[in-house]
Amino acid sequence: MKESKLIQYLILIHWLFFAGTTALDKLIPDVYPLWVGADFYTLFVKLFASLGIKDPIFATIALAGVSIVEIVAFTSFLLALVLLIRKNTKSAEQWFSRGILTSLILFSLFSIGDQVFGDRFTLLEHGIFWCILLISWVVFLYIGNTESNNVNLAPSTSLRLTVIAGVVLTVITSISIFSFSSSTWDTKNTPVSGAEITNGMYKFDFPFLGDKETLESTLKAFKTEHPELKVNYIYTGPSELNTKKKTHMLLYVFTEKIKP
Repeated sequence: MKESKLIQYLILIHWLFFAGTTALDKLIPDVYPLWVGADFYTLFVKLFASLGIKDPIFATIALAGVSIVEIVAFTSFLLALVLLIRKNTKSAEQWFSRGILTSLILFSLFSIGDQVFGDRFTLLEHGIFWCILLISWVVFLYIGNTESNNVNLAPSTSLRLTVIAGVVLTVITSISIFSFSSSTWDTKNTPVSGAEITNGMYKFDFPFLGDKETLESTLKAFKTEHPELKVNYIYTGPSELNTKKKTHMLLYVFTEKIKP
């Protein structure tokens, strides 16, 4: 077997098992002997709840859609492997390209979801997978026996339009970011006003970019405004408690009146 053909087999087998196991992970979410699955259903429910969408039907539909796309990708890679074994290289490359395209669409949707849900860590992960898929597709076609081992990478009209649109969107986004920064930076050190939600318990909803300086100025202002109260306990709420603003912090102050 030629080295180039072996590389094609290895690339194809890798993405075949990748798509197959990820689809299987949706079907087997629990832990079994020799299998530790991820609970994607619970994860999707939490993600949608962070947007204020608490009906589990939305998470169910999203997870089902993701599973269908992964099964389509797995089927495409499987057909490509069968055709490659039968030495039908051109058809194998076509089905491999369909599997790659399906996977690229899936990871693009994941990346959009990461932005919406504010999950920057998985955004990096999904972006890396997207690039690796594209590289795998180029290498698979380049070392194949069809198309004279040539992959046309010359920029087409659609690619030029895409680049222009990307530049325009980048400029618009940059303007929006600078505008948002100029309008919110001053609130970083401004004390936050609290609301008494129950007897002796006050809640503070910190603004974007709020940090320890905001905390210190808030507590100082609170003690100045309420000299009759004694602070017994301070609790900062994690992102799970603040379902609509994951980048903001919640502060709870428990007090009692100072006895004369």
